[in-house]
Amino acid sequence: MINNHFIEGLKRTFPLFIGVIPFGLAYGISAKTAGLNLFQTVLMSLIVFAGAAQFIAIEMMKLKSWIIAILITTLVINLRHILMSLSLKPFLSKYPKMLTLAIAFGIIDETFAVSSLYFTEKKEGYISFLFSSAVLMYFGWVGSSFLGYVLGEQIQDPLKWGLDFAMPATFIGILIPQVRSRNIMNTVVSSAITATILKLILNNPIFILFGAIIGAFVGYKSERSGL
Repeated sequence: MINNHFIEGLKRTFPLFIGVIPFGLAYGISAKTAGLNLFQTVLMSLIVFAGAAQFIAIEMMKLKSWIIAILITTLVINLRHILMSLSLKPFLSKYPKMLTLAIAFGIIDETFAVSSLYFTEKKEGYISFLFSSAVLMYFGWVGSSFLGYVLGEQIQDPLKWGLDFAMPATFIGILIPQVRSRNIMNTVVSSAITATILKLILNNPIFILFGAIIGAFVGYKSERSGL
């Protein structure tokens, strides 16, 4: 498992690892204010491993929402993971199904971004790359969740340091080199416009899902029509 692709996965994911830390700290602090204990806070990061869904769940817990409402909301937010998995599936078809099912747990926004770019560059998928990327992000998220809870009073609001810009800046840096054709440009622009409008109207993380769906649809139509 440890090979050049494994090491490359660590290298390419490290900037995103740094970017996720303030969000993990913020989640740990928020979970503590919602009344969760340390075990519950860390357990959620261990078994859910989805920042946006965890933040929403915590806020709904503060509002005393029904458990079924929390489950449905987080499910909808995480539906985009289906799209990400489908996108990476062709690159990993050479691996045993059970292995790809296991590694699917580690496909989040950050690991998908670096893996998609790397696989496209190499014209082949490497599960060792995805594995190292997922492991690094997993430990970063779980570890920062733990620290956020334990050091909450000293840290207060880590996002006020401006570190919340680190992650979108890194994603922009990953995205730009991939815009190499009009078809991809159409996809990116339509997705961005849709997500921005829905963000302003709904102020709900579901804008991410619909932005991805509209972008994928526009990209498909552009490719079929030869635009």
